Amino acid sequence: MLKDSVYAASAIETLQKEEGLEGVQIAMDLNVSPQLVSNIKHGHRKLQKDIAKSAMTTYDSPEFIMQLLYEFSEGYTAPVANGKVIDPHRLSFEEMTIKQVKEVIQILDEVSLAKPPNETTKEEKVRIEQVINELLDADMFINNLLAVLAKEYGFSLRKCKRNRVPYWKSKGWI
Repeated sequence: MLKDSVYAASAIETLQKEEGLEGVQIAMDLNVSPQLVSNIKHGHRKLQKDIAKSAMTTYDSPEFIMQLLYEFSEGYTAPVANGKVIDPHRLSFEEMTIKQVKEVIQILDEVSLAKPPNETTKEEKVRIEQVINELLDADMFINNLLAVLAKEYGFSLRKCKRNRVPYWKSKGWI
């Protein structure tokens, strides 16, 4: 379930930085008042779901969209990796993605998922939770690498994903 509104100050700051936009331009693009954009940016007001949807349609900024999706989904999607130990360069994200994917492969090699869930022991469930945690780590870095590559090389991540859908369908994956 999506939240109806969220505090989105960092998302607005990201959008302004990535797109080089002033608050007045964002307000015009989204058909809202400049005061509302300013209040959202400074954490005085929440961003409503309908305005967020309009913003995600209007702007093709992967990091901005990731931040909004993360907040509105209550953490169900991958967050933007922007912690103090993160170097936001594509090579750093590439290295971390490879490391995390290798960890996923290693633990999947060690853990058997062949047994039906209702037949697993307590110890096996602990290991399966570790699999889930490793998959989540890899997912976060994969999504951040996608965002950085799209931004730095000028690709529309939205278009790239849309263009993959026919392929996924042809493979029977979706």
